[in-house]
Amino acid sequence: MIGSAAMFHSPGSSHAQEPEKLVIGHSNLRNDIAALWVPKELGLFRKHGVEATVVLITGGARMTQAMLSGSSPMAFTGATPVVSAVGGGADSVLILGINNKLTYDIWAKAEIKKPEELKGKTIGISGFGSSSHVASFLMLQHFNLDEKRDRITFVSIGDEPTRAQAVLAGRIDATLMDASISGQIKGRGPTYLGNLEQLGVPFVNNALVTTRSFLKDRAKTSEAVVKAIVEGNAFILNPANRSTVTNIVARYLRLSAEDAKHAYDDLIPKVERRPYPNLDAVKAAIQIMGARNPKIAQLKTEDIVDTSILRRLEQSGFIRP
Repeated sequence: MIGSAAMFHSPGSSHAQEPEKLVIGHSNLRNDIAALWVPKELGLFRKHGVEATVVLITGGARMTQAMLSGSSPMAFTGATPVVSAVGGGADSVLILGINNKLTYDIWAKAEIKKPEELKGKTIGISGFGSSSHVASFLMLQHFNLDEKRDRITFVSIGDEPTRAQAVLAGRIDATLMDASISGQIKGRGPTYLGNLEQLGVPFVNNALVTTRSFLKDRAKTSEAVVKAIVEGNAFILNPANRSTVTNIVARYLRLSAEDAKHAYDDLIPKVERRPYPNLDAVKAAIQIMGARNPKIAQLKTEDIVDTSILRRLEQSGFIRP
């Protein structure tokens, strides 16, 4: 276990040279982005020689484009945009599994009381080919619903807070959102239809992604970011830091004190001390997306994932149980 004392920047651990500036994006706004916010607030990126600017670029497809263009060389997004990008011939790779759980809540307009009543309705997603799109597809499968047969329409709306407001305003009939966002609409009319974690489907909901060329050309920077995130996760998982983590999450998500407590409790089961991506989940994403795209069907998990930095850190003793 990485001790809390090792978390904080000290003169003895400082770098003589100026930290390298790096933009790290995230495609959604929910509690598991604490894996970026916490190391940023604690100075862990700077401790390892990186001056990180954390930015929100909504939607997995837009986030992936920003990453590929180099405007945000490293990013948090789901596995599905990476699978889509690699299937299209782009240089994209997943290096950490930030959230390996399918944790979405299902919300619908007040008049919809049962999943079967989603027939003929619209479901809001962040974008086509996004994690919320594939997760919605899995949800329909679970409830024995079919997009075409049951005339269900997917509508690209935006990130989870935007989709929450769209349900409240009646612009869409249903959507998925992380439990840490559900507080925005709970008790305000919409119907709660359940949580997708009960499906038991492996799913990389959020991951640290970049390009293989970035990993090669800026190897030290890539490793520094992974180190900061791993240390941040250890800090989050330490119960003694509950108040600090809760306050950070509350500030970034603009939550009330009560909602922030729930967001913290919901966050802890998602955080991994050894944040390896779930390879079964990546394989499942390839299978699901490959059913509609022959190029994706030919992909293997090693085409999508590179955990060499994490394995090297674990072998060196940097990560301990």
